[in-house]
Amino acid sequence: MPLQRIKLFWAIVGVLFAGEIAGQSGHYWSNDYLNQNIERQLAADKEIDFMSVKPYSLKDISKIVEAPSDSGLIFRSIGVGFWDIPEKGNWKFDAIPMVDFSLGYSNYAGGVYTAAPGMATTARYGKKWSLYADVFVGEVRQPRYMANLTDSTGVLASRGKNRATDGNPSFAKPTVRLSYAPSDYFEFELGYGTNFIGQGYRSLFLSDVAFNYPYLKITTDVWRFKYVNIFSALKGSDGLGLDRGSFQPKYTTSHYLSWAVSPRFNVGLFETMVWQGQDTLSDRGFDPNYLNPVIFYRPVEYSVGSPDNALIGIDMSFKATPKIILYGQFVIDEFLLSEFRDRTGWWANKWAAQLGFKTFDPFGVEGLYVQGEFNVTRPFTYTHGSVLQNFGHYNQPLAHQLGANFYEGILKGYYETGNWYGEAFLMYSEYGLDPDSLNFGSDIFKSYANPTMQYGNKIGQGIKCDLYYQKLSVGYILNRNMNLRAAASYIYRRNSIEDQGITREHIVGIELSTMLFNVRSVF
Repeated sequence: MPLQRIKLFWAIVGVLFAGEIAGQSGHYWSNDYLNQNIERQLAADKEIDFMSVKPYSLKDISKIVEAPSDSGLIFRSIGVGFWDIPEKGNWKFDAIPMVDFSLGYSNYAGGVYTAAPGMATTARYGKKWSLYADVFVGEVRQPRYMANLTDSTGVLASRGKNRATDGNPSFAKPTVRLSYAPSDYFEFELGYGTNFIGQGYRSLFLSDVAFNYPYLKITTDVWRFKYVNIFSALKGSDGLGLDRGSFQPKYTTSHYLSWAVSPRFNVGLFETMVWQGQDTLSDRGFDPNYLNPVIFYRPVEYSVGSPDNALIGIDMSFKATPKIILYGQFVIDEFLLSEFRDRTGWWANKWAAQLGFKTFDPFGVEGLYVQGEFNVTRPFTYTHGSVLQNFGHYNQPLAHQLGANFYEGILKGYYETGNWYGEAFLMYSEYGLDPDSLNFGSDIFKSYANPTMQYGNKIGQGIKCDLYYQKLSVGYILNRNMNLRAAASYIYRRNSIEDQGITREHIVGIELSTMLFNVRSVF
């Protein structure tokens, strides 16, 4: 019985706690710039590392962030001009003002801007307890492509629900992470934020595309295994066309088991379950059957006779050299081998795949970082018969930003010398859209109950679209201890939609930002 197994698991937890070892609680920040510097140093060592679970646990990267390095000591000894609260006993505090400001011009939208001041604080008690909290509140005037997303979904990319009733969109984005690490084996985190699983720029498992959500994360480290359980509460809508601002509760429970086969090779298994909090028969809330942190959830789903949405996946990463990492992911939503073998294009063979590489200091250029990635997702992947049980939150996907039914290639370059840096991000995608009321499997927020075709489905079907996006930027790091950066950038976005023509949007701008998190906004 599931509940009996839950009790057994927590009994084992108690045994492990009996021999306490001082862990270090808390997590690092999830920004791509910071992760690049962390991964550069992790790739160079010969120790067992787990690089797929982000934000990184401080106890996993303490040897990096506690030593002078290019990663910076975020919020520690903040520096002249900012608040530095003296330590008192076992207590340590940091509090800083934050900013997310940009100003630019779009050939379609005219003047565009983001104006979002914020505040962040950290508090630590010894090495076992830590609390991080921040909040950004602001207003935006968006480029055309981002405004289209807000108009059609009622949300801002990675920033959640549009809180303005008229005028320019506005948002409030709080983040909270309370961590407790009673030993080197376990860490518990109660949070309101996002999680990311994978080595890529994208994740086909769980990404930080969507808005923050409440969650409980339990991380277990034993020998060469890292085991992560995430229990989360999300928001889903009945359909974007009905009432985009009306959200209902839905829940997920996920686990990820990473095995460091060697210091150079990691294999991971991922599984997640999604279910709606209410249906026509009952108010389920969070189903206690899915609290079991050990067994695979799919058998539990069958045991309770549930129609819930399940996804499973496998990923691998390999340190080919101390400066080159190869990685990949593969996800199965639903799959029937006989249909795949016969190549019938059956709609319910739903899968996604990723292949990529990242390299540090290539061609002998110190400070250069290059990443290349290819992603592909079949139609109807991440969808469900009930739209409340798709793999999404606040009208944005929880995995890949494009949803499903696409090919995508990414090339990213970043170069840093002293406090100056430059970045080039290039993305090309072929994807399909749904004509009128038909369902070709691109929109994960539609029910798969009535696919347009049972057979003959292929990637990119429907209205053919070609999307090219590039961002070129040059900037200066003003304060490494808070990752405060000033930059000038140029964005070019070209979208060709079959029978509808081509739109080309050019955006030039400047920004000043405390970059601790990511905003994914190319679609």
